[in-house]
Amino acid sequence: MQRKKLVVGITASVSTILIKGQIKYFSENGYETYLLAPQDERTIKFCEEEGCILLPVKIKRDISIFSDLLSLFQVIIHFVKIKPDVINLGTPKISLVGMIAAKLTGVQKKVYTCRGFRFEHEKGLKKKILIQMEKIAGALANNIICISPSVKELAMKLNIFSPDKTMVIGQGSSNGIDLNFFNHSTIDKQEVFRLKKKLNIENNFIYGFVGRLVDRKGVVEIYNAFSDLYKSNPNVRFVFVGGVELEQIADKNLIQNIENHPGFIYVGPQLNVPLYLTIMDVFVLPAWWEGFGNVLIQAAAMGVPVISTEATGCVDAVSNGFNGILVKPKSVVELKQAMELLLNDGNLRDQYGKNGIIWAKNFDRNIIWNELNNIYQS
Repeated sequence: MQRKKLVVGITASVSTILIKGQIKYFSENGYETYLLAPQDERTIKFCEEEGCILLPVKIKRDISIFSDLLSLFQVIIHFVKIKPDVINLGTPKISLVGMIAAKLTGVQKKVYTCRGFRFEHEKGLKKKILIQMEKIAGALANNIICISPSVKELAMKLNIFSPDKTMVIGQGSSNGIDLNFFNHSTIDKQEVFRLKKKLNIENNFIYGFVGRLVDRKGVVEIYNAFSDLYKSNPNVRFVFVGGVELEQIADKNLIQNIENHPGFIYVGPQLNVPLYLTIMDVFVLPAWWEGFGNVLIQAAAMGVPVISTEATGCVDAVSNGFNGILVKPKSVVELKQAMELLLNDGNLRDQYGKNGIIWAKNFDRNIIWNELNNIYQS
């Protein structure tokens, strides 16, 4: 029997983290797999690990008509050459370009994975253009997977997608999580001790964040809430794990302020995220919006209580009052209050941590992958 050809597409190579393990799963289950993405060291390595073929495309994240037409031409050439049976495209730009190319080349099964809406923090003409991009990609797709119930709810409210072809798999998430990898019992206690010693936090209470340091992740709110909290609690520390994207930070002094503050510790991007989650007493992600807060589930799976917001994508990743606390987006006051509560109430902290392990089981990656396979076969 001829193997089905599956193309998975992303706009930026950094997004390979959103589909880690997924293409390998389909490669091992009889599909001939391809990654449609920019060619760089990250995507080349990803394809080697996942057992897929890279279809290189030069594409910009921001709107650029001439560049986008060139990208469209590249994707058309790829599709004409390999004749995919199924495409699954996520992130706005590659989805728009790829769906148009698929329509022009007669691809039968077109899946759009909506990982959230960039337009949520935009205004004016750019917001209108981004909404239209979503509508076009959705109209050309046979199936639309919203990665969280709140993303689907917003799409229905704004009449962006057709209800009859839009769905959420399970309780949400774009790729589920590896519950064996994010498992507190697999972490070497000596490694934890060495890391705490290295960071000089053996005797401190630790708040933490994992992700890109950008405004929309609530980094400014973290800085202001924690700085205020630190004045009366000098034993607390805040560990930032992740890369900095200065172009998405309005106050260019923010990173310098973090580095100069005695309570903040910035360690940059890290491969062993579970180890860093283990040293945290409370995980904090006060994002303005997310597609789905995967890292909130990762923290929960590690037994760490979480604080996030009632915003799109975050509200689905935390069970408010069960494994964490949700506050209003951009509210420094509410964020500080939640941080203080979990600092002072050890019993509540412990209960949220234990409950988080239970909560995370709803997001096992095999739930997502099995349902994706059903969609591809339908």
